[in-house]
Amino acid sequence: MRPTVGVVGLGNIGGRVASVLLSEFDVVVFDIDDERVETLVGQGARSAESGEELGRRADVVLLSLPSDDALEAAALGEGGVAGGLGGDDVLIDTSTVSPMASNRVADACAAAGVGFLDAPVSGGARNAATGDLTVIVGGEQSVLERVRPVLDCIAKTVHHVGPQGAGVTLKVVNNYLLGLNQLALAEGLAMARSAGIDDETFAETVADASGASYALDRNMSRFIIPDEFDSEFTLDLMEKDVTLAERFAYDNDVPMLLGGVSGLYRLASSMGYGDLDCSAIVKIYEDL
Repeated sequence: MRPTVGVVGLGNIGGRVASVLLSEFDVVVFDIDDERVETLVGQGARSAESGEELGRRADVVLLSLPSDDALEAAALGEGGVAGGLGGDDVLIDTSTVSPMASNRVADACAAAGVGFLDAPVSGGARNAATGDLTVIVGGEQSVLERVRPVLDCIAKTVHHVGPQGAGVTLKVVNNYLLGLNQLALAEGLAMARSAGIDDETFAETVADASGASYALDRNMSRFIIPDEFDSEFTLDLMEKDVTLAERFAYDNDVPMLLGGVSGLYRLASSMGYGDLDCSAIVKIYEDL
């Protein structure tokens, strides 16, 4: 029998994930924003009055939340989804949060006999809408195999990277690398502009040379060249993620020889760019 899948958190990623899941599963949704719920109900989903009710009705629950506080409130707070789970249910957290917050939710699930995977996603809203995300999974292989059809529905690639906690840790590291790469791209672009090289020539040439990167492919043609930074992944969220990475490194005595990344994103946010796409980090170079 196909499981009933619940989705808690219907933002840029979660809402699109729920929409894709509707093609193969019965889906129950919950969000504190009623409009988001109504949009999914219009597509065929069923709504729950609380996370706890959703947990009772679903066999597999996906969380898609923006922060540690939001995760713990939705999973462990009053009326939270963990209160409705039991038996053979599985909770999959697709959020990018701190490993510490993820561990607290995992411990609560273990105490209740509920399966848990930390399975943050990469690929942004565009890939979420087409079911082409990359999922980075930490947790038991046996639990992953039980819910693999659900993850295969939303993902182009599923990587099992280790035990519980490994998925969310690697996702934080991944976003730290993107944060660094975007800064390197912005600095290189500033140098090229100072030499009179136009943005299109810079993008075309570097794409065929050793300076090519995902940041170049993602940011130049879609955001920087048209100078339009409608948000796919906000600068404020990137600041949150690189801060998580820096805290993790500090807690684990990892030297940060290229430190200061979070401070530059906070600077850009204080300059008014926080709600724009994270590629707007280039604006601090333009302004300075």
